[in-house]
Amino acid sequence: MRKRTSKPRRHRYQVKLLKAEVMSPRIAWFTFLGVLKTLAKIAVFAGLIAVVGYGGRKAFEHTFHRNPDFRLQAVDLSPNDVLDEVDLVEHLKLDLSGNIFDFDVEALEQELLSIPAISSARVERNLPGTLAFRITTRRPQAWIACPEENFPPSRSVNALLVDYDGFTYPCPSRQAEAAGQLPILILDSDPDHPIAAGQTLAHPQYKHCLHLLKAIVAISPHEVSSVESISQKTKWSLNLTTRAGTVATFGLGEHKRQLDYLSQALQHAEKKGYQIATINLIPKQNVPITVGGGHDEPPRAIPVLEHTPAETREYRQADDLRSLLNRN
Repeated sequence: MRKRTSKPRRHRYQVKLLKAEVMSPRIAWFTFLGVLKTLAKIAVFAGLIAVVGYGGRKAFEHTFHRNPDFRLQAVDLSPNDVLDEVDLVEHLKLDLSGNIFDFDVEALEQELLSIPAISSARVERNLPGTLAFRITTRRPQAWIACPEENFPPSRSVNALLVDYDGFTYPCPSRQAEAAGQLPILILDSDPDHPIAAGQTLAHPQYKHCLHLLKAIVAISPHEVSSVESISQKTKWSLNLTTRAGTVATFGLGEHKRQLDYLSQALQHAEKKGYQIATINLIPKQNVPITVGGGHDEPPRAIPVLEHTPAETREYRQADDLRSLLNRN
């Protein structure tokens, strides 16, 4: 039996043969012209887009960047205790004849944040010609000293301040006067916790000193200005020195009771007209006290036996003060 040939196969073969027979130079030319026409349309469309883009950019520049109405006319700086308008212009090197749209506001913000005393910064364009600067400065809570790391106890411009977040920064000139009321936290050198400007303090002694400082603020905020310095004397005690020269020893805890003892002792001494040199507030009874001293006179202990009349008076003053504290 004869095998039949498939009709679809024969049909495809005939179509190919027909295409080959009817293809002529003229048909090829018209096909080529069709391709060129399509490419020309694409080129014209792309050109129109480029012209519109160029024209739009020029129009934008003319409307904003080259428009004299948008020339920088004013600098609006939020009130702060770090920079004034002159400092701002000098630090940012602002072109006062420039157009406000020529300034990179994000770059200006980053440049402001490079000043350690500034914690946040935002720059805005306010039409027609104002640059607005909104900055937040750091609020110092104490001075930091570490003589072994070249940070001597000082209340002066560029001395080290620490804010309420524990961030250290050099004191700017406009903060120096107000910060002069703050105490100095004196820390020992610690290789594991070096002290440097522009960092958050993790020094263990700082945490202990800060705990006492916060206790003072919580009980009587205005008393902070009477504190000269706070330092860690031993692993279990702190020394607080008043501006008048009294050295008070605190434990690492029970600060409320100890501060109450100190307040009573200082008030009693002031009332009786004498100076407390040292007082150890850790004991709850028989608080160790020495009388005299201060900034102009070295502190001295009070002898119990064979004392002079002046020493007898000082001993009785201290004994009277101990009796007062023992009653509490």
